[in-house]
Amino acid sequence: MMIEPIGHPERQFGAVISGLRVDEITSDTTFTLLSQTLARYAVVGIRDLPLEDEVQLALADRFGPIHHSILDASRRRLVDRRLNDVGNVDVTGNLSGATKPAYGDSNLLWHADLSFLARPARVTLLSARVLPPAPPPTEYTDMRAAWDALSAARQQKLASLEVEHSVFVQRAKCGFTQFTEEERRQAPPARHALVRRHAQSGRSSLYLSSSASHIVGWPEEEGRALIDELTTHATQPDFMLSYAWHANDLLMWDNSITMHRATPFASTEHRRELRWTATVETT
Repeated sequence: MMIEPIGHPERQFGAVISGLRVDEITSDTTFTLLSQTLARYAVVGIRDLPLEDEVQLALADRFGPIHHSILDASRRRLVDRRLNDVGNVDVTGNLSGATKPAYGDSNLLWHADLSFLARPARVTLLSARVLPPAPPPTEYTDMRAAWDALSAARQQKLASLEVEHSVFVQRAKCGFTQFTEEERRQAPPARHALVRRHAQSGRSSLYLSSSASHIVGWPEEEGRALIDELTTHATQPDFMLSYAWHANDLLMWDNSITMHRATPFASTEHRRELRWTATVETT
């Protein structure tokens, strides 16, 4: 087994593991390795690891409680609410059309998974099941490095701020507003600290996402301007990592210290099927 850093040579951001077998994936030794590697590199790809759904769920379960989708069954191709379909396949199994806004369009925006919930995602597992001939990369930004780059005076002013997040604010940015009443009931606005400290590494980081609505206690326009400014700062090329997908990759990341976004591809011509599972924070 080998761990290879893939990000900026001066930062520990992004790594690839090779030589890990499927029959090793849920062992105590593997969990310890993955947990330590995630805490260090934040984004970890595992090459050549074809997974069945139940194996992916068993691995996710080691990292914490698994999120159950809030989406109505009519929007889902997968029956198991612990698994989400990420890609361009509709509920009937056909390529999705691009004729109207869709719930998943917000994947193209910078975000942390489930940031709009009171218990947001901590670790996401994304398994490549079907990839197009030229797989589009997934981009990440290191929110630890973004925080470290701020001046001490700026850090002090930001440290006590709280941000309100909403899935409806996030999806409206892509033109999607067709939520059912039950979906709306399950996702009231959530508040999260703007600055967080990682339990394992001890490093502080910004916590931002496209679901961020405003700064709690501030005039809304002033708060949104600060969120936009910090998002622009955090997504500078120096803080970014572009992950190149390979067949049967399992990609994992720590949402508490990263943001990510999908990138476009010829989605009306080639299938792209990824299986998404996320564990949620417990504190």
